[in-house]
Amino acid sequence: MLHGSDDPLFPRAHGEALAAQIPAAQLEMVPGMGHHPFFSPGLTGRIAGSIIRHTT
Repeated sequence: MLHGSDDPLFPRAHGEALAAQIPAAQLEMVPGMGHHPFFSPGLTGRIAGSIIRHTT
């Protein structure tokens, strides 16, 4: 589960609580990511890599 470290709507504790309720969930905090539909160029590769690792 990916969660942004700079998310002003859902702070880190929310991501941790949600991950704790999902069996076998692994929380990955993404530094610098907030709560918005656009990612900075540096985050796109990291997010894609996390999704690829999870789905393979």
